[in-house]
Amino acid sequence: MTPDKRNPTDIPCLALTLRQASRAVSRIYDEELRGVGLRTTQFSLLRLLRKSGEIRQRDLGDITVHEETTLSRNLRPLLDAGWVAVRVGKDRREKWLQITQSGLAKLKEARPHWSRAQARMKALLPDGVWQHLMTVLPDVVRLAGES
Repeated sequence: MTPDKRNPTDIPCLALTLRQASRAVSRIYDEELRGVGLRTTQFSLLRLLRKSGEIRQRDLGDITVHEETTLSRNLRPLLDAGWVAVRVGKDRREKWLQITQSGLAKLKEARPHWSRAQARMKALLPDGVWQHLMTVLPDVVRLAGES
């Protein structure tokens, strides 16, 4: 097998393609959620917190595949708005997060906007692509995390 002699910019890059797709999809969700004052990342964090109940910030970072500083930056507006509460654990460095009642109300307010974004994305994708992505992408996350 001979090495690929093409220009490196001509070789498909999964990382670049996934980042581009992520930004394009996030743009659609952000457009829909803007009306309720949320960004896609914030809505997703609120949903995860509703589902998980109280959770350590470190564990939430593992679930979302965020580095600690990125997760802290994404949580800051939710904490400032009172949609998420934080308490210190037995180890003072440990932070426990929980969605608040106002966070649950914000999530309920945002749900129709998120549903519109979901519908827009499903309409944009050819038949079968939505389900294929929803099946394959979690595997990509899991397998890349195991490496």
